[in-house]
Amino acid sequence: MIITIGNTKGGVGKTTIACNLAVCAALDGKKVLLIDADTQGSSMAFRASRESTDIKAMSITTPTLHKDLNDFNSIDLIIIDAGGRDSTVFRSAILASDLLVIPSMPSQVDFWAVNDVLDLLKEARIYKDIKAYFLLNQMQTNTILSKEAKEAIDGFDADVRPLETVINARIAYKKSFGEGKSVLEWTDPKAKEEITNLYNEILSLR
Repeated sequence: MIITIGNTKGGVGKTTIACNLAVCAALDGKKVLLIDADTQGSSMAFRASRESTDIKAMSITTPTLHKDLNDFNSIDLIIIDAGGRDSTVFRSAILASDLLVIPSMPSQVDFWAVNDVLDLLKEARIYKDIKAYFLLNQMQTNTILSKEAKEAIDGFDADVRPLETVINARIAYKKSFGEGKSVLEWTDPKAKEEITNLYNEILSLR
């Protein structure tokens, strides 16, 4: 299964989500490959700072992902960290995926960017049936803004629905990432629960 965590807008938490999912899969006993398709190389930096060798990572920043990843049949789960702008690489990452997860923060600017991703997804779906879901990220619990964000996401394309799991704004995500760890290896039980729920929900979408 190939999962792309992607958005044309930067700063929505793509890399944090991708790396946490990769570690979660590894802890679940799966052979996982983390693909960094962003020239910033943040996922590769995470792997470099991680002491454990439980996940493999490589950088592919050419528009050949949808061809290159056909050769990794021994891998259980491939997770692509992609986006930050509309590019041929991002389009290739969408086309390579079985599932596209679109992280979005609760802001109008983020919601505008979502429309760009949906347009690219429609183009890719001409060639391949790709499941796609929104992921609300860095939410503030029990706030009007969070409620409005959920309502806004519900109003988008009927073929792209929001995931039930919501990732809240927690310092554990930043602190653990800086040490090459997942929140599953950190001290915040609520963050652990969120990532575990996200991982299980994504696997259920196969």
